[in-house]
Formats: sequence, C-alpha cells, structure tokens
Amino acid sequence: GQAIENEGQENNNQDSQLTGKTKTFNIVAKNWEFSPNVLTVNKGDKVVMGIESIDVDHGIAIPEFNVNQKLVPGEKVTVEFIADKSGTFDFFCNVFCGSGHKQMRGQLIVN
Repeated sequence: GQAIENEGQENNNQDSQLTGKTKTFNIVAKNWEFSPNVLTVNKGDKVVMGIESIDVDHGIAIPEFNVNQKLVPGEKVTVEFIADKSGTFDFFCNVFCGSGHKQMRGQLIVN
C-alpha cells in the first residue's frame, strides 16, 4: 500500500502544504487590458504585483483584498497582499481610461 498511496501525490501535497509562499507577477496595464490577466496563487500566499501602465492613467482594484491603486504611465507600482480567501476574484481598472474601460479586467484565482 504505501508506495501506491504516495505515488503521484507528492507534487500536489507539496504545493498545498507550503503556505506563505510569495508569488510575484509583473503586469502591464494598457488600453484596454491587463497582461497577464489571469493570476493563479494558493490560499495563504503573499501576492506581489508589480504593475506598470504604458499609455494613460489606469488603476487596479481587487475589492476583496482591499486593493485600490492608481497607475500612472511609466511608473511601476508594487501592490502586496495575502491571498487569505479561496475563490475567483475579478480585478478591474478603477480609473476611467476611455471606451474600453469596462472590458479592462482580469481574474485572480486563489486555490
């Protein structure tokens, strides 16, 4: 039994048992998208987002994690928080940036 039990589980268990890892993402904000726009982390991870707008004023908001940050072109901003809730959370531009503003969104997936 034991060999079979452990087989194929090692990787899964390693990830779920290591809490408090730091996940760093470099994100570019531009009309009208975040790149990358899907971020995947594990519950308990510290999320560090380095975000830069490359065209006009944008913003990023993730209400569930109290993220509310204005982004000024050419200025890299660092946003940090602990992903202490599981689920899929939308993030979005919270500074009106033009006609595609409402489509400027992404997803934070916390496993």
